[in-house]
Amino acid sequence: MILDLLIMACGVYMVYWAVQMKSTNKIPTMLVGKGFPINRAKDPAGFIRFTFPFTFTTGAMLFVMGMAGALGIFRTYPLAETLMRILMVVVIIAYGMMLMKAQKKYLVGMK
Repeated sequence: MILDLLIMACGVYMVYWAVQMKSTNKIPTMLVGKGFPINRAKDPAGFIRFTFPFTFTTGAMLFVMGMAGALGIFRTYPLAETLMRILMVVVIIAYGMMLMKAQKKYLVGMK
C-alpha cells in the first residue's frame, strides 16, 4: 500500500509539473536533469509543446493506477492487478524513451 501511495504522489507531482510548465512556459529541471543549461536549449517552446500531453497523461495514469492499488480494487482479481502493474511499467518506460527523444530533438538540437 505504501508503494501505491508513492505512485499516486508521483502522478500528482507529474501533473503539477506539466501544468506548471505549460502555464509558465519554463521547463522544469525534473524533466531535463540536474546541470543541464536550460537557458541554452535550442527550442524550449517546442519541447514544452511536445512533452506536455505525455507528461500530463502519464501523471494522470500513475495517479489512477496508484489509487486503484491503494484502494485494493483489483485484489479479488489478481490477474487484473498484475496486468495493471505491467501496464504501469510499460507506460513509465515509454515515457522515459519519449522524454529522451524530446531532449535530443528540442533541447540539444540532434535529429
